[in-house]
Amino acid sequence: MSQIDEKQKSFKENGFHIEKNIISEDDIRLIFENIFEVYDEKNPSTKFANDENRMNNSLFNSEIIKFREENKDVFSEVYDSSQSSVPLVNLVTSKKISDVSALLLNCKPSQLSQTGYMVRMDTPKDTRNKTAWHQEIAFVRNPGLVLWIPLVEISKDIGPLHILEKSHLEGEIIIERNNIREYTKSRVSQTEIPVNILEKYNDVTIEINKGDALFFDHKLIHKSGDNISDRIRFSCQARYMNSTSKDYASFRTSATYNPYSMKRLQRRIYE
Repeated sequence: MSQIDEKQKSFKENGFHIEKNIISEDDIRLIFENIFEVYDEKNPSTKFANDENRMNNSLFNSEIIKFREENKDVFSEVYDSSQSSVPLVNLVTSKKISDVSALLLNCKPSQLSQTGYMVRMDTPKDTRNKTAWHQEIAFVRNPGLVLWIPLVEISKDIGPLHILEKSHLEGEIIIERNNIREYTKSRVSQTEIPVNILEKYNDVTIEINKGDALFFDHKLIHKSGDNISDRIRFSCQARYMNSTSKDYASFRTSATYNPYSMKRLQRRIYE
């Protein structure tokens, strides 16, 4: 069996695949460069404006965590601006990433559609934005795969991702959702999947290094790990679909504007 066949077979059977050494240090550096330039502008009193290696400095982690806690609205602008940065878009749409995504979805790179790219900044002991067990298809509404890239070293205490191996074979789990989505809260902060389904599958902690990328099926049940460290877990994500598939629902991407920014700039949010 060829390496290509092995990757496709493993993804189909287990619901996930880890591609080793696919992300360059330069790709990661550019994403952080964007984040920190916005952060420095929003926090002019930072002590780390000229520190190129600030991510490895525990004092910087303490500073940015404290700034987030004391200036939630201002930090939300740092967070939201990172979601549309060119370095992020370039990374998640790179040829290497597109080629692997197309391989696993059994289509050509030109047939891919993509949505939901984002940077996550998971602070220690955060419960508001920590995701519980869920399937991505409940929100993306199309079969496909999730790309998950660590931007820092993933140690056990920083909270590795958890998956329920082979749970994609369960198919889409239909859950009634009547609550209106709130801007400040994660839609998946509480587990809605029945316990009897969760207990059927093996909980696997994903061991992944910076430079690697995880790809997993939209129907695979997964959740955030517990960050019990003193550092922020930075990662980025995107979702890919085969736009020529018979069960593909076409869509448009839309911009969601930070309400604090719009108020600060005295601009109206149109609904």
